[in-house]
Amino acid sequence: MFWNLFARIERKWNRMRIKAAFRGVRYNASEVVLGADCDRDFQINFPANLSIGNGTVLNGCCFINAFGGVSIGEYCHIGKGLTVFSHNHNWKSEKYLPYDEENIIRPVKVGDAVWIGANVTLAPGAEVGDGAIISSGAVVFGKVAPGTIVRGNPAVEIGKREEEVFRSLLEKRQFF
Repeated sequence: MFWNLFARIERKWNRMRIKAAFRGVRYNASEVVLGADCDRDFQINFPANLSIGNGTVLNGCCFINAFGGVSIGEYCHIGKGLTVFSHNHNWKSEKYLPYDEENIIRPVKVGDAVWIGANVTLAPGAEVGDGAIISSGAVVFGKVAPGTIVRGNPAVEIGKREEEVFRSLLEKRQFF
């Protein structure tokens, strides 16, 4: 009995924490899905600089630093443990080591219908094209072309989606 009550209180508390984390984020609350694992350690820094498209699924243990701007498209599926940084420090400083107070803004953009596996890191300036698949544990620097499948650190291409099938499903808006 006691543990049942404790579990209900904990679930309610975690839902309140998630709502607080999303305060200021541009998204449609009825269209963004917080996955089953989204009840612990979910953190968004600078939420006003984050936009999330309809139908996107976010799972827990995510850290998104949207200082430089982060845009996540529609119908993306994002695994547990995503880390996103959208700015970097000025390591070329002539004033201080290892870097100075200047922030170098490098927005991160994730297209529509992207599948991001668990424990992925998107570095400042990363751009992930529509329909791309990012394998678990990958670290993405730079651009990932639409429909490309990548893995590793740094992420490298290991395959591609069938472009005609992908475009057909995208046009018909057939999302899972």
